[in-house]
Amino acid sequence: MRNYRKEYDNYHSRPEQKIRRAARNAARKLFADADPNKDVHHKDNNPLNNDKKNLSLVTQHYNRKEPRLREKKLKLRTEDAAAAADLKAKQAAEVDALKSKQEGEIEALKAKHEREGERQKKQDDAEAESEKARDAREDVKSEEIGTVTGPNIAGTGDDSSTVKVKKKKKIHKRNQLMDRSKGGDQEADWEKRGKLSKKVRKDFWKSFKKKK
Repeated sequence: MRNYRKEYDNYHSRPEQKIRRAARNAARKLFADADPNKDVHHKDNNPLNNDKKNLSLVTQHYNRKEPRLREKKLKLRTEDAAAAADLKAKQAAEVDALKSKQEGEIEALKAKHEREGERQKKQDDAEAESEKARDAREDVKSEEIGTVTGPNIAGTGDDSSTVKVKKKKKIHKRNQLMDRSKGGDQEADWEKRGKLSKKVRKDFWKSFKKKK
């Protein structure tokens, strides 16, 4: 059984405890309209500090617990809060890192697609240019040869091939004239030979008759 008399004689009767008890009663008067089932708690565990910022209404179980146990529990709570904050910050950092990595991959993929598009465009342009050049060469070739439906028909005097034919005809005609001239000279030589042989025969017969 609890001996309140002994407690008072040994502890509460001390002058310093009387002063502390008077300060607690003064603090209680500041919360006269509060719930009577709750105690006025001094946050810094100093009953002489009755500043309103240092006072709060708490349960009797919390206020009458050993202060060191309260401090231990508060410390644990603070440590838990700090650990939770650290975990939250770590998770946020991981999320930011993952987000940055994903953004980097997306940017790299976009750059790759852009490079592929530019390369494909250059290839298409090169093919188009080569096709245009091939078409131009075919057009030039068709103009040189002439087509049935086009204005430059071979042999009509409207194309370049006719000029070549005329040139060949001129050359051929010149060659014929040269051959004829050569042939004429040959005929003149035969005629000369014929005349010479006729004269020789004539002279021969004249001399033969004279000998008879």
